[in-house]
Amino acid sequence: MRSEKLTFYIESVSAVSEGWRLEGEPGYHPRHWARPGERFVHACHENGRGERAVDLVVLELSSSHTVVTGSGGDQLCPNDIVSGERMVMDTSSVADRLSSPDDAAAHLARLLALPELGIGSGSDWSPVEAELGFALPGDYKLFIDAYGAGMVDDHLMVCGPGGIADWADLLRHNAYARECVRSEFAGPDGDSGVWSLGDASRWAPDRAEVPSWFGPGDDLISWGHTGNGDFLFWHVKPDITPNEWPVAFKERGPFWEYYGAGFGASLAGLLTGDIQSEYLSRWFGGPHTYAF
Repeated sequence: MRSEKLTFYIESVSAVSEGWRLEGEPGYHPRHWARPGERFVHACHENGRGERAVDLVVLELSSSHTVVTGSGGDQLCPNDIVSGERMVMDTSSVADRLSSPDDAAAHLARLLALPELGIGSGSDWSPVEAELGFALPGDYKLFIDAYGAGMVDDHLMVCGPGGIADWADLLRHNAYARECVRSEFAGPDGDSGVWSLGDASRWAPDRAEVPSWFGPGDDLISWGHTGNGDFLFWHVKPDITPNEWPVAFKERGPFWEYYGAGFGASLAGLLTGDIQSEYLSRWFGGPHTYAF
């Protein structure tokens, strides 16, 4: 068993005969919205302060409101967030069900309502891979060969080689994303410069901005971003092949999410709700699109 988070972002509160009607928006993918009978047990201000216990049972919930009963509703204010959790069966991961790069790329294409994945253009990836210093995962190359760079659900940009704009070009975007992370790894007093992200001698002494799963000698390659200033990376580890590189997400601030699956499987999991992201899930409720 594992837990799934439930949240609702409150814009206004009004008393009704059953309890309280909260106008606003549920968090996460629709698959993770609270159902009637489930509970919100915490409330806090939007910035995370003022946390308090509540016991609010969901009577109904839609994309724009929820009706709750119980205790603590009289404490709620606009810009509050209520949250809870439920236990679900821990089924096999997305990555376990997508056994090859071809499977992962084709599954992602189906979810995005794209034409069937063909043989691909057979692009020469060697100049890009030489510039990066790494061969790239097969599912990503198959997907880009077939469909090019594009925007998932008008929110997440998947970059590709030779993009017509800096924000769509894999090499130019990756250079920018790595520089942003490098400056954080070094800390406020560090000299950014150009050095390997895995060079622990350049990290801030307390490694506060270096995620716990990232070790000396590791690397990051960014293949995408959002309009909110978030980055999507492959976590490059010296002892695993590119097709096994997991995807990590970094929001505009200091926080990371780690998905434990590759490019195609991570995007597919976010679109279906198999992967729950605090920052991305709410943008991927569907219908799904991919366009430049």
